[in-house]
Amino acid sequence: MLLQKLEIIQEGKSNGEGIIMRYRTRKGTDIFCLGVPLFYESGEDWDLGPTFCYLIPGEKTTLIDSGQFNRYELLKALLKRVGCDVKDIGRVIITHSHEDHDGNLPELIEDSGAELWAHYAFSNMIAYHHGIDDGANHPDFPGSCRCCLMPDKFNRNCLQYHEKRSHLKVGHPITEASDPPDPDYRFLLTPGHAPDSICTVFEEEVLLSGDTLLATITPHPTLMLEYFVNRRILPEGYGGQNDAYGLMAYINSLHKLKTQCREVDLLLPAHRLFEKGKINYLNPSARAAEIIVFHLERCGNILKILGNRVLGLDEIAVDLFDPRLRKGWGRFLSQREVMSHLELLAICGDIEWVNSNEFTSRATGSNNYKEFFARYI
Repeated sequence: MLLQKLEIIQEGKSNGEGIIMRYRTRKGTDIFCLGVPLFYESGEDWDLGPTFCYLIPGEKTTLIDSGQFNRYELLKALLKRVGCDVKDIGRVIITHSHEDHDGNLPELIEDSGAELWAHYAFSNMIAYHHGIDDGANHPDFPGSCRCCLMPDKFNRNCLQYHEKRSHLKVGHPITEASDPPDPDYRFLLTPGHAPDSICTVFEEEVLLSGDTLLATITPHPTLMLEYFVNRRILPEGYGGQNDAYGLMAYINSLHKLKTQCREVDLLLPAHRLFEKGKINYLNPSARAAEIIVFHLERCGNILKILGNRVLGLDEIAVDLFDPRLRKGWGRFLSQREVMSHLELLAICGDIEWVNSNEFTSRATGSNNYKEFFARYI
């Protein structure tokens, strides 16, 4: 069928900040795309753009994600522009427990009284787990932030948000067996970028993907190492084996979207729906397939960089990433990206750790990773 077009209701910046767009489904349902600005005082010149939150008016008006914390007034202004008062919202669906997605949630739930729908591990991610260290960088932080590598300046900005968020109660935890709120919704559990990531299919026409599928960029996978730090804080049945953390978990989720969203027309991601002054129209299944190939190629590139050398994370990242992307906190993110691929390569036997404390590695000469990816392509 002919893909419907997005209509710009309110102009914003060329990166999408402040923009409001409307998508009307074939059934005639409006979905409002709200570009809630993101702010980071980090000095990078790369631009993630806003977090796109999605408002679906109806018998029970639904908001998917709530933007970065401390942006509540901006979120309310965008809602008001499309004729929605916070008190009109009857349901909030959170895609995962990152601060640019569940920020403003405590204020929003308090003011609206809306139902809260989230992955069944979300409650564990927003809670504090005092007395469980297990090698966490920040055992005093809630579950989603115990492994945070960001500098202290960044972390201090989050403390009040952590505390307010920890008091939230998820009235509707989403599992693989959960009934959706109504027949127009379908949930998919998609760990990999976060252990509590979900995607929402609406009217079998659009996929609201959070960070699991993004336009023009890929999200950073979690690390397998984080599973061993967090397995004791995961909900019962989720910590027995690692199917929630690491690049392998993310590739599994991408394959789920590739195969289970073949008839879904339009991707509505949390970032880069609008950038450089234009709308990115993408098919969810095709985009998932593209990202799988991207990670296949990245593994090959890392092995080429290693060659016959023993290298650390940063040495590999310097060769792998444009210097522009490694400015400020981008350096930490580039190292994390390299580590997620090295973990997969190590399981496949394509690299071996030389110093596991410093995460130096060497290539073994094999390319078994290609067999792993062949199952998904």
